[in-house]
Amino acid sequence: MTTPKKRGIQISWQRGLLPMSLLILFVLRFGLGAPLWVISIFMLWIPIFYIAIPLYVRRKWAQFDKEFARQFQKREYKALLINYRDQWFLRKFGPQAEMLGKLGLIYAAMHQYREAEDALEKAIDHAHRSQRDKLYFNLAGVKYELGRYDAAEQILRSLRVSSPYGHSAKTQLALIDLRRGRRVEDARAFLTQKLSGARGDMKVRIERALAEC
Repeated sequence: MTTPKKRGIQISWQRGLLPMSLLILFVLRFGLGAPLWVISIFMLWIPIFYIAIPLYVRRKWAQFDKEFARQFQKREYKALLINYRDQWFLRKFGPQAEMLGKLGLIYAAMHQYREAEDALEKAIDHAHRSQRDKLYFNLAGVKYELGRYDAAEQILRSLRVSSPYGHSAKTQLALIDLRRGRRVEDARAFLTQKLSGARGDMKVRIERALAEC
């Protein structure tokens, strides 16, 4: 993949909070002789952090996801970007890969491809393996728009054979072939066939490529 990888040992501070807190409790109780009421107050953060905050995040995420779908469908991209920036709680505690992935979609829809590239690459760094095909496919589309055809092709060819984006990847690869003057007749025939069923950005790309190449 063309996406830069983080090097070294990656430490999750969230996972370290609980053992660190247990160590502090041990020191407070047996090292400093703190009374039980101090220990009890200190322990209140555990249910707040591990139960209350996740429940609140889940509710906020569901609301944001629904509103995102509505505004994106209506092409209200500037309003979406403002809404995204207002979601400081979700950006801090919410699902990082999903949030950054949506930011990448917003920037791509606004034709701010460098910003979209940066957001999607960061999303991939945070994503679970099962989430990466979609992010990689979107990143390939952004790199295509930036004219980085080699990088886009490398990403598309590395997608899993069973990927749900495999069919769309073939269309994107045909676009790259047409842009680079390779297998032009085959690419044109394939894209002409796919044009009637294409939607959104893919349809625009096909129409533009067929008209220009």
